[in-house]
Amino acid sequence: MMQAPTLRDNDAGFGAVTRVVHWLTVLMLLAGFALVWSVGWLPAGPDRAQAVGLHRTVGLLVLSVTLLRVLWRLLSRRRPARIGSSRWRWAAGAVQAALWASLLVVPLLGWAYTNARGHSVLLLGIRLPSLIFKDQYFSRVAIASHEFMAYALLVLIGVHAAAALWHHVVLQDATLKRMWRG
Repeated sequence: MMQAPTLRDNDAGFGAVTRVVHWLTVLMLLAGFALVWSVGWLPAGPDRAQAVGLHRTVGLLVLSVTLLRVLWRLLSRRRPARIGSSRWRWAAGAVQAALWASLLVVPLLGWAYTNARGHSVLLLGIRLPSLIFKDQYFSRVAIASHEFMAYALLVLIGVHAAAALWHHVVLQDATLKRMWRG
């Protein structure tokens, strides 16, 4: 018998909100990385500036959705049952914490970089407050940190995806199905 989808997480699986936000984050990350990598192929001009602007917007949306996701997680009473040994659960928790931290830190570093270059940050036409004053040295530190953390985020995503596939293909448990179908 099939259960009706629920908004909240429960012992049987992740709720609709958690699943939608998870996959929305995946799509936004794909868009953000695609946009920033396309910048290198574009000649200087309006198309390149538009790609950078869209990259910033996507990054700020990732930040916003991640903050909402943290709030939702704190408000959710029950989480789906954990599978596996305590050592693997600890490793999974560490990777998840690093993923969430990266989803917050990478956009914040991009925002700080933009401000340190002397530019305002806009989200959907709204000027956001500056995180830092104009500072050439800090702008170099911020962009280097932003790029390093973005690549670290890609590694964490790879580990996360590999673990999900390991559960699905090798262990043949319901871990991936719970995030896909609830």
